[in-house]
Amino acid sequence: MNIYLLGMIIAMAVFIAIGIIVSRKVRTAEDFYVAGRNAPVVLIAGSLVASYASTGMFMGDAGQCYDGVFPMLMILSGMLCAGYIFGAIFFGRYLRRSKALTMPEFFGIRFNSKKLRSLAAITAIITMCVYLLSVMQGIGTLMEAVTGVDYKLCIIIAIIVFTLISVTSGSRGVLITDALMAALFTIALIIGVAFIAGGTGGWFDTIKSLASNVDTNSLLSWAGKSGVLYDNGLSNVLWGIIYGIVWMSVCMVGPWQASRYQMAKSEHVVVKSAFWSALGVFLLQFLSGMGAVLVNRVYPDMADSTHVLIWASMNLMPKVLGVILLTGILSAGISSATTFQSLIGSMVANDVVKAIKSDSGEDKLLDKKAINIGRITMVVAALVVLVIALTNPPALFIIMYLGGAMIASSWMPVAVGSIFSSRLTKQGAFAGMLAGFIGTFFLKLIAHFAGWDLPVYLEPSLVGIVLNILAMIIVSAFTSVTDEEKAARAKLFVIPESEKDPVQIKKTLRFTKIGCLIGAVFFIILLIFWILPYLSGSANL
Repeated sequence: MNIYLLGMIIAMAVFIAIGIIVSRKVRTAEDFYVAGRNAPVVLIAGSLVASYASTGMFMGDAGQCYDGVFPMLMILSGMLCAGYIFGAIFFGRYLRRSKALTMPEFFGIRFNSKKLRSLAAITAIITMCVYLLSVMQGIGTLMEAVTGVDYKLCIIIAIIVFTLISVTSGSRGVLITDALMAALFTIALIIGVAFIAGGTGGWFDTIKSLASNVDTNSLLSWAGKSGVLYDNGLSNVLWGIIYGIVWMSVCMVGPWQASRYQMAKSEHVVVKSAFWSALGVFLLQFLSGMGAVLVNRVYPDMADSTHVLIWASMNLMPKVLGVILLTGILSAGISSATTFQSLIGSMVANDVVKAIKSDSGEDKLLDKKAINIGRITMVVAALVVLVIALTNPPALFIIMYLGGAMIASSWMPVAVGSIFSSRLTKQGAFAGMLAGFIGTFFLKLIAHFAGWDLPVYLEPSLVGIVLNILAMIIVSAFTSVTDEEKAARAKLFVIPESEKDPVQIKKTLRFTKIGCLIGAVFFIILLIFWILPYLSGSANL
């Protein structure tokens, strides 16, 4: 047994043990699905970061940065981090006030519509299954590369582990393991990238060397490397902006992100968590991306670029640190998988089965029964995704971005409209969500099977968002807002008495003022650790 496999086995055993311990405190459906609505900043922020930073970041995104898309991903990263802050302030606070167990339930309450609630659940479940597939393939690829164990067996082992965590502990266990995993892979990445820089000749010297070489200069130029995404710099930048909108939308209203706010102890926790998450995700995205780029100096022709950080961990770091970083990447994948699984289970139990029971005259789904239905659903979802993963080759970057595109195009305009539009009707919201989802999904499907290379302005996610907005406007123009919808929206703007503590308000306002400096921090980091050394090296080209 090699040391990398041993490290992964120990980590998986620890996470399973935590899940079993936490499961003893699960008593009600609210405990299982929203952690009793009592989670502090450290758990919410940790879960937000861990839910985003899956194998998709450490393998899919890192591989693209190695290939020459780093500048585009920095555009995307800056925008998605803004999504955390916008989402918490302009959506997350209201979501928590609704007291909904799930986000589809929120849409159902806001628009007094069971049909919209069901549609939101279906679109979310499909999207999270797609994303779960990407994560599972990433975990399998990682484990095979570092342990030598067969890819299919690795996937089976991984799915058993994160299914045990999800089924036993529910959202409370997921929050705790997420926070622990986030701490593990963040610390490991910071130290690990320092060793990568040292192994390639030093951070600044390596950037200058890459910039001064005609074959590698484009890796860090504003235009990116031609041919990886598109053949010209303008299209590459537009892609970064479009997918910046997509991932900003995901971080604002995506179910695996915004649902964390439903678990927060207070609205003050919601706001503070968002600022810490934005900072954490940006640093992870920058370090993993730049670490991958630096490897080009010592290994410029890697056959599978998704393995770049795996290779660096095993060849440019002390063995113990390499084990910790690779275990951290595994943890990132497991944390995302447990989040998706727990949400799939909660939505089926709360938004599909419960809706059916209500229609048949059974108004209340008992807590124990709801929890059991959720657990069964998690197992079924895992088995379905397992079959797909075993019968299809890995495609981490493509699958991950498909999931983000579908949720952005179907949910974001409706979520924003649910808070800020007094004219959006239940019929308009339903039409918008359906049009956005179908437009994105089928345009991507047709383009893939027809072999179309769509221009960047016809990127399916952008088309889906436009279709969503148009459908909402047109259908709402021919329908009327009901009194129930007006009352539900008005209720969201009533600040709970528990949130009116002047001391807490003062602390939160002070925190947000400091948090506004995050943008300046991002710019300074990029200026010092990327732009200036790159320009210095390019001067010698």
